[in-house]
Amino acid sequence: MNRLMIPAILYLTICPLLTAQQSTQVPLTSATEQPAANKQGAADVLQPSAAAERNLAIKKARTIFISSETAYLTVSTLDRALLKQRDWEKLGLNIVETPGKADLQLNVDRLIFTHIHTYILTDKATGIVLASGRVRAFDGVVASSPMAEQIVKALSVARLPSSPVGSDQGF
Repeated sequence: MNRLMIPAILYLTICPLLTAQQSTQVPLTSATEQPAANKQGAADVLQPSAAAERNLAIKKARTIFISSETAYLTVSTLDRALLKQRDWEKLGLNIVETPGKADLQLNVDRLIFTHIHTYILTDKATGIVLASGRVRAFDGVVASSPMAEQIVKALSVARLPSSPVGSDQGF
């Protein structure tokens, strides 16, 4: 009796899970499809895309505040690494020490019991996450340079004009 109950119980518990995961699609007729397309087009006109919103927030920013949640990567270490980056001066951003005066906030942390250092760049006014990433390094001094490079690259995409193709490249 017990041998028959185990498969029955498994069948009764797994079947609802499998049917809940199946997607259901309602077929659209041409009459209902057209208004949906018009609504989508109107939504695109009224609301900017998420990427455009992030780029706008980066372009409008003038100051950045850096906070560190770890003793392994200090704020001053990341400050120096950012200032050493080649394109930092072109970005036109100033690093401030008061969080209330900053447009952008950069939070740095290190995952516990690992060598993974993470960062999150957010717009303080809207709370939008503009960039995030991680660097694997033994300590914060080693992690600061590649982290600064990633941050400057993310900011450069929105703030710096794109160079024409083949302008600085050889051959």
